[in-house]
Amino acid sequence: MISLCCPRCDTVLNEQAQAGMLCTACKISFPMLSSPTGRVPFLWSEPQACLLDWQNRFNAALADLETQISTTQLIDSVGPATRHRLSHLNNALTRHQRELADLFSGLQVGDALARETHLALRTQLPSHHGALSYAQNIHRDWSWGEDENQQVLEHLTGVLAQTKKPVRLLVLGCGAGRLANDLHRALSPTETWAVDSNPLLCLLGQRMSAGETLSLTEFPLAPVNAEACAVTRTLAAPETVEGLTFVCADAMRLPFAPGQFDLVVTPWLIDVIDARLADFMRVIYRATAPDGYWLNHGSLAFAGNQAANRMTCEELQEQTNDAGFTVQSSTDELLPYLQSPASRHRRVELTHTQLAQRDNAQAPQRQPRHQHLPEWLVSGRAPIPLSPGLQTQITTTKIHAFIMSLIDGKRSVLDMAKVLEEQRLMPADQATMAVRQFLTTMLEEARRFEGQDHH
Repeated sequence: MISLCCPRCDTVLNEQAQAGMLCTACKISFPMLSSPTGRVPFLWSEPQACLLDWQNRFNAALADLETQISTTQLIDSVGPATRHRLSHLNNALTRHQRELADLFSGLQVGDALARETHLALRTQLPSHHGALSYAQNIHRDWSWGEDENQQVLEHLTGVLAQTKKPVRLLVLGCGAGRLANDLHRALSPTETWAVDSNPLLCLLGQRMSAGETLSLTEFPLAPVNAEACAVTRTLAAPETVEGLTFVCADAMRLPFAPGQFDLVVTPWLIDVIDARLADFMRVIYRATAPDGYWLNHGSLAFAGNQAANRMTCEELQEQTNDAGFTVQSSTDELLPYLQSPASRHRRVELTHTQLAQRDNAQAPQRQPRHQHLPEWLVSGRAPIPLSPGLQTQITTTKIHAFIMSLIDGKRSVLDMAKVLEEQRLMPADQATMAVRQFLTTMLEEARRFEGQDHH
């Protein structure tokens, strides 16, 4: 049986009845996230800082939901069809508040912080790390995606047919957990561990795999009709499973001893992970047992990647071999992706699947601790480094604050530009355009936060 280890020092953790999981070496307790059907370990190197970060992100999602609800109430000057759709959407968003309150309960989110607080602290994440960024994947996994899930499972099990049956399976970047659930039932390992960085997805996957049934509203980006703008879905797993364990952790700091897993699966992960691929491959090598396998599936590049990072299959194979694996197979397959029956978006992805076996010429090395936050921010004791980028931000913020201070209900754009010129902050030929651009951005943000799109 695999034991969970401290992501800081690799010491085997002791599970406490109330206090979570304790590392006796680091003298630190890692919390457990509670759900009606069990508990999910939250094993990050800086657990309290990271948990607070996620709590703020979920609070921001709840605050954004409030804004969306206020937007649907602006129906005075629209036609009957729009009024009908917005009324339906308003009712669904209000219901969604209750649904999210249930899903977030394991995180002890509490009252939502003011939107201004989130903006000031910059706690909102990029889209691929947001609290609800993978909402469509939840519905695909546990509601309408049976055919889609089955095609992926058949493809992957076909690739794995040449390997021996795994005893210990790790699904890294498991999302809402359907693939981990399917592989666990199809391959029948003794134990399967599903790891993701998003605590909501881990809690949901745990609840589904334990046999719970939930209601959750889907909000397609391109609804096929008015009713499809918000559809109540029933989430349920095909069957209850045993031996499948969910863990919320950093993919770069896995809470397992080296060489534990006969098969490591990374679905749709290497394209979005915030780390150099070579560094991530060392993590995978370390987790894989001698002669064990690594199965990667999904895309090799994501829309947000820089052009230089959008690798080819040949590059992936080359880096995989350099990382201590031998590539066994490399295939491309057209598969459906997020084809919701309520949406006009119907994607088909040319997915890439690579199976590699770990060589045993090198021993797995301990990765340097991957820091979720810089030490000076976590401890609060070290000096804040004054980098060139931060210096630029300081200067820019000062100018923005000064411009904002000039807004008094009396000055015009030209008046404000003249002040900037007089203060020698900006030449006359640049001041007017700079003020206009700055105020345009401020107006757009204000309208977005107020849920308004009128003049």
